Amino acid sequence: MAQWCEHCDRPVEGDVCEVCGADVTPEAREPIPWRWRFFIVATVLYLIWRIYQLVSWLSH
Repeated sequence: MAQWCEHCDRPVEGDVCEVCGADVTPEAREPIPWRWRFFIVATVLYLIWRIYQLVSWLSH
C-alpha cells in the first residue's frame, strides 16, 4: 500500500518522497470508539430479532 506525501499531495512507494525528499511516515490508525461498537452490536441484535419474528410469522 502506498503512503501519502502531505507536501507534494501524491502517493509515495518508499519512506522518502522522490519529489521533495520529505520523510513519509504512516499515520497511526485510531481504534473504533466504543459508541460505534455498541451501535453495531445493537443493530445486529435488532436485525436478528426481526428475522426471528419474520420466520415465526411465516411459519404460522
